[in-house]
Amino acid sequence: MRTGLACLLGRSCIGGLALLLATGGASAETRAVIVLDATAQMNAHLGGKTKIDTARSSIGGALAKLGPNVRASLWTFGGNPQKKCEDRANALPGESQEATLPALTKALARIEPKAGRAPAFSAVEEAVKALGGDKPISAVLIAGTGDDCATDVCAAARALRETAPQAKLTVFGLGANEKAAAAYTCAAKALGGAFAAVKTSADLDKALRQAFAEVAKAAPESEPAAPAKAPSPVPPATATALPSAPGADAGKAAATPAVEATSPAPATTTAEDKPAPPAPSQPEPNVVLSATLAQGLPLLDAGVTWEIFKIVPTPTGQTRASDAPLWVGGGGQGKARLPDGRYKVALTYGLATASAELSVEGSKVERTVPLDAGTIAAEALKSPGGDAAAGAFFILYRKAANGRRDEIARSSTAPAIFHVNSGDYVLAATAGLSSLETPVRVEGGKVAVVSMTLNVGTLAVRALAAPAAATALPAWYRLFTDGATPVAKNGAPLLRLSGASPRIDLPAGTYRLETVYGAIRDVRTVSVAPGRTTVENVVLDVGEAKIALPSGKQDGICAVFEAGSERTAPPLIRAAGVEPHFILKAGRYDLECRTKNNPDLPRRAEIVIVAGEMKTTNLAQ
Repeated sequence: MRTGLACLLGRSCIGGLALLLATGGASAETRAVIVLDATAQMNAHLGGKTKIDTARSSIGGALAKLGPNVRASLWTFGGNPQKKCEDRANALPGESQEATLPALTKALARIEPKAGRAPAFSAVEEAVKALGGDKPISAVLIAGTGDDCATDVCAAARALRETAPQAKLTVFGLGANEKAAAAYTCAAKALGGAFAAVKTSADLDKALRQAFAEVAKAAPESEPAAPAKAPSPVPPATATALPSAPGADAGKAAATPAVEATSPAPATTTAEDKPAPPAPSQPEPNVVLSATLAQGLPLLDAGVTWEIFKIVPTPTGQTRASDAPLWVGGGGQGKARLPDGRYKVALTYGLATASAELSVEGSKVERTVPLDAGTIAAEALKSPGGDAAAGAFFILYRKAANGRRDEIARSSTAPAIFHVNSGDYVLAATAGLSSLETPVRVEGGKVAVVSMTLNVGTLAVRALAAPAAATALPAWYRLFTDGATPVAKNGAPLLRLSGASPRIDLPAGTYRLETVYGAIRDVRTVSVAPGRTTVENVVLDVGEAKIALPSGKQDGICAVFEAGSERTAPPLIRAAGVEPHFILKAGRYDLECRTKNNPDLPRRAEIVIVAGEMKTTNLAQ
């Protein structure tokens, strides 16, 4: 499925956001809520930045366009691993349901993606209910992954439509797969909105800015005045009352001489007839900020998040930066109109940060801030000079004091790109059960290319009922170490697999593979070579048997014995129910079934199991 960004940027999609946010009096019309993904997937990269950084900068930059009076709600899901599918929360402090831009910016900065479960739509539901389901509400969901908690996201959206008929949902999918995109598209349409796939940080930045710019044009600056009462009819050539002079009582009028009417009174002009006032022009910025990775390098043209803080005096006579930013923006340059004073500038590019101080004293200030940062470009290979390890996952750590290290980013893209400040780091790569760590030194303005050889191969397993079978069986597998490969603790398996044809990346070596299907268990040794795919076809030589019990004699209990064996020996397998079912090795077996309403009269028969086939034994006769 392909979802174009053209829809997102067109007027038909922006219409879904036209009442997303409001300023002044318009805030009473439509309540707005942003629901932000805070799962670990938001640490993955979208282009040169992580998804969470992309969301932070795009939201902050877009909201800044609306001015200081903008108000919105902010909810998250995926920030608390212990809550799993109950992991959804209001990200604003205290009991606040809405906040202005500075508080929203601080709340965005506090969000740290952690959890693996993604109750995305239940977060939308709770946010809408918290704002009042009977009111106009515009919700924007920014998701880096699909909802893995809701059984049917589309059905849940239709149910929410019944309880909150004025709620509208727009979904931005940051690198969403086809399954997630399809579910979110259906949910958004059910709630009168649209879904848009976002492939790069520039896409989200542009889309939100354009959508919010439409809101800024539509939002009134103040509450509309109450309509005046219609004046009583005044006969011609009588005295008329003029408005009182400034400072006079509102209820009094100044008398004037009578004036003879020489022309008919002008027609009453309605509010609809009045032309809309021109949009106020934006003030010319007096502060222009640029960024570069290091001194002497070209300026960055996108992807920078800017925050400007006012430097204020403390009660003890010292100075410090204010807690909330005075201005927030995104893009290659930061352009702001600031009053005279001293300011601290904080900027972020990917994972790299920098700060600077400046003074505004009546003249225009232009400043370029070097980040002293470089780039890590990492790839994981199966073998030296071999293919890339598909699905490799990278974790970046910063070396801390006392030998500690702090995790700062994750990425599942290939190659993985990290923009970081100069310094020493540790990069870990994982593919399946294979993992490797390497130190990385980053220098300002330079790219550290890291190629990590995981010495990994792929094991592809298929369980077949018979050698010529075309369809794999949905078996269970357990993998144990054998030989020189690492040993799992307490003799537990390294991993468990299930399904028709599972695949797993493993460190090169020898393993013990156990396959279980019904009552059948197969154990064998498999070898995995670096850079290669080992296909292991496990032929189980199994068939299936169904037992048809007499009509009306429900809940039968059947046992299968070796052919010709004494009944004193335990059965090979038992099954119960209306139609007992067995999975057995090919061969002949003795069957004995009893029903609960007549347990003393067992029915016996011989059953024949043919590999790859299902046979029905009828005991109703």
